Amino acid sequence: MASENITSIHDAVILSELAAEAGAIMLANGAEIYRVEDTVERILRSQESIRDVDVFSSFNVIIISFSYKGEIHSNMRRVKARSNNLHYVDKVNTFSREFSQGMYTLEEALLEIRNIKKSEGTKVSLKVLGATLAAGAYSILLGAGMAEILSSFIVGFLGYEFSLILEKNKLNYFVVHFFYGIFVSLLTIIINSFLPVSIDVVIISSMMAFVPGIMITNAVRDLMSGDATSGMTGSVMAILISTALALGVAVPIGLLGLVK
Repeated sequence: MASENITSIHDAVILSELAAEAGAIMLANGAEIYRVEDTVERILRSQESIRDVDVFSSFNVIIISFSYKGEIHSNMRRVKARSNNLHYVDKVNTFSREFSQGMYTLEEALLEIRNIKKSEGTKVSLKVLGATLAAGAYSILLGAGMAEILSSFIVGFLGYEFSLILEKNKLNYFVVHFFYGIFVSLLTIIINSFLPVSIDVVIISSMMAFVPGIMITNAVRDLMSGDATSGMTGSVMAILISTALALGVAVPIGLLGLVK
């Protein structure tokens, strides 16, 4: 179906809501800043009667502005929590291209973007499986023996399950990663008391699912694109997450050293 051109203020409001919602979904799920801005601009510029399009996005906020018949329309979305879920990024990116090709009316497009927001992302079971495999596989790269590999699988699995419980309680991201570090370190020490394994290898391998690699990569990408605010914010958050993990791991090990 061909996309309807903007013919009224009501249509302009719908377009504003549509673009802001699409950008917020991408931002909340780990998309790069340039990708968020490009997607929103594509949605807005697909309508011939829209002029003076401006899109600004930072690490946790997106602001859009455009003019229709001499009137300025603006919208803003604040994203309070960010994660990495490429399912939603891919869905919105595909939607924006289809919308630009005229495959939706405005009402259909708004309904579709809301359906994307409500849709189920990556299943929790797959996330747990991925975290478990990542832990075990990384221990192999470190040249670990069978005891360390099996221990990494176990600690990675139980650690990720524990982190899901913390996230359900809506704790601060620093607190979540701090307690995750404590849990992984403590569990590894307990395993080591029954089965002699390399504590360092098991802990490092079990942390792989929570190392902020994507976040720091996106931060560097944003800095290289000139998005200094987003790049610096992402870099600082990555450092804080790494610090929280390190402090959490250090607590049980430090207490064990004092006891001995």
